[in-house]
Amino acid sequence: MNELTIRNMMKQLHSPDAEKRFDAMGRLYGLKENDNLKIRVELLKDMVKSAASSYPERVDRWDNPSLALIDFVCDYPMPEIIDEIVLHIDQLDPEAKVRALECLLLTKDEGIFQEIHEQTVKLILEEEVELPVEELSEFPVLLRGIVDKTFEKIESEHYRFVLYEFILAINESGVEPGYKRARILPGLSADYKRLREEYLTYDAEYQPHYVYRSWKDSYFLLRYRINTLIRLMTFYFSEEAEEFLKEAVLFRDPRISGTAAVVCIDKNIRVEEEILELISVNVESAEMVYWGLSEGKKEHLFPVSPKQPVLAKSHLFNHLAFLRDEEGEHLNIYPEDIQVVDFVDTFNSYNQPLRYYLMSFLHDGEVMTAWAGGYVLEEEDDAADIWEGTYTDFEPFHDRTVEEHKQLFMKKRQEEHTESEQAVYFESSPSLPKGLWFFYALLISHWIRVFINGIDEEVYISIAFTVIGGLLTVYELWKKKRSGVSIVGRELIKAKGERKESISLHEIKKVTYDKKNINIFNKENTLQLKIPLRWVEYDHFYYAMVEHTSHLKEQAYIQE
Repeated sequence: MNELTIRNMMKQLHSPDAEKRFDAMGRLYGLKENDNLKIRVELLKDMVKSAASSYPERVDRWDNPSLALIDFVCDYPMPEIIDEIVLHIDQLDPEAKVRALECLLLTKDEGIFQEIHEQTVKLILEEEVELPVEELSEFPVLLRGIVDKTFEKIESEHYRFVLYEFILAINESGVEPGYKRARILPGLSADYKRLREEYLTYDAEYQPHYVYRSWKDSYFLLRYRINTLIRLMTFYFSEEAEEFLKEAVLFRDPRISGTAAVVCIDKNIRVEEEILELISVNVESAEMVYWGLSEGKKEHLFPVSPKQPVLAKSHLFNHLAFLRDEEGEHLNIYPEDIQVVDFVDTFNSYNQPLRYYLMSFLHDGEVMTAWAGGYVLEEEDDAADIWEGTYTDFEPFHDRTVEEHKQLFMKKRQEEHTESEQAVYFESSPSLPKGLWFFYALLISHWIRVFINGIDEEVYISIAFTVIGGLLTVYELWKKKRSGVSIVGRELIKAKGERKESISLHEIKKVTYDKKNINIFNKENTLQLKIPLRWVEYDHFYYAMVEHTSHLKEQAYIQE
C-alpha cells in the first residue's frame, strides 16, 4: 500500500460520515496486522499529529480515530516517534493518551518520566480511564510521585483499587515501606470488611466449576480486590489485620487462602501444615503460592517435592481457564482432571536445557492433550523457572499413543525452529551514493540547456555522459543487490558481494553509530561488525534490534 493511500485514509478519519470513519479504521487495523509493512518515519510523525487534531463527535465507543492512529504508531517505537508522541500527547483523546503512556513506558527512558508523571496525574484527576497499571507498577519511584498528587482519588470508586495497586508496588519495591500508613490503614480496614462480607456470600458454596462457568467476571473482580488488600496487609499490619489473615487462610477459595497464607508466613503467623499442603497441590493456587513464597525467599517452605509436576498442572489450569481467541474473546474453558502423563527434555534456540510435560485434561466430557513448559534445567532438575511454551491443540488424547504424542511434539518444535531460523525480520540494502545523485542533477541540467540552446555537435558529449551515468547506475544497482544487512532468525548478517559476516543476537553487547558506520560489539566488547550507516534507515534498524533483543536475559545496549 503506497503512502498516498494511507494519507487518504487519514483524511477519511476526519469525515463527518461515521460509516467512512469506520471503514478507514478497519483498513488501518488491516495495515496494523501486516508484519511486512514498510512505512516512512515522516508519515508516522504525521499520523501522530493527525491523532492530536480534532475529530467529529463520536457516535459510539469504537469511534475513536485518535486512539486508532496512536495504537498504529505505537507499533513503531523509534526515538523520533517517541519524541513526536511526547510533543503532542497533551492534545490526544484520553484513551489515546493511555495507549501513548503504554508506549512511552516501554522505552524505560527516564528523560520522559516527567511527562509521563504529568499526563498520568492529569488523567486520574480529570478523566475515568483504564490506566496501564502493570506497566506503571514497574516504576515505583515514578508511582510515588503520581500517588502523592492523586491520593484523594482513593475515595473514588473508579480509581480506588488502581491506587491500591500503585501503593502495593511502592511498598513491595522497597521504595517506601509503610507509605502513608496513617492515612491508608483506616481505609484499608474498612474496604476489606466490606469485601469480606461480599465474599462470605460465596464461601459456603465455593466450587471451581461455579467460579469458572457461572460466577466468572464479577467473582474474579472480587477475588482480585480481596487479594490486593490482603497483600497490602504485609505492610499495613495490625492486630485487626492479623485476625483478618487468620480467617482468610481458612476460606474455601484456594487463591484467597493461598495469598493469606503467604502473608501469614511472612509475618511469622502459624499456618497449619494441612492447609499449606492443600493450597500447594491445588491447581488453582499451587503456582501462585510457590512464587509468593519465593518472593519472600521462603520457597524452601513449599511442601511439595518434586514441585515441577504440580506447578505444571497449576500452570496449565491457569493457561486454559483464562485462554482467549485471536479476537481477544474469553474461551470459557474449565479444565478438569489435569494429569501429568510424561515429559520430554529438549533445548531451546540458545541451547538451554528445557523440560516440557505431556498433559491431559477433561473438557466437555472429552480427554484432551496439552503441553506445559518449558521448565529451565540449567541450575537444577526441579526448577520452577519457565520459558513460556504451554499450549493445546485440543486434540483428543487417546487418538495417539504417548510415544506418538512425544514424536509429534518434537517434530513440531523442529519445524518451528527451522521456520524461525529462516525468517527474515529485517533487511536493508545500500542507498545510491550521494555523488551519483549529484551527477544526475548535473546531467539533467545539462540536457535542459541543450534543448534550450538547440542541438549541435556537442550533443555527442551529452550522450557520452548519459551513457556513463547509465553504466554507473547499473554498477551501483548491481552492488546494491549484492550488499545488505539483515536479521535472519537470531542472526544479524552483513553481506558484501560473496562475503558474509554475522553475529548471533544474544552475543551482542552494544550497538553504536557515528557519521559513517554502525558498530556492533560482542560480549568481549570487541568490534565484530561494521555496517555502513547509509545501508539502513537507522530508526528502522534501531527498532528491529530492540524488538529482537529485548527478551534476552542480558540485553544489548543499542544507541538511539
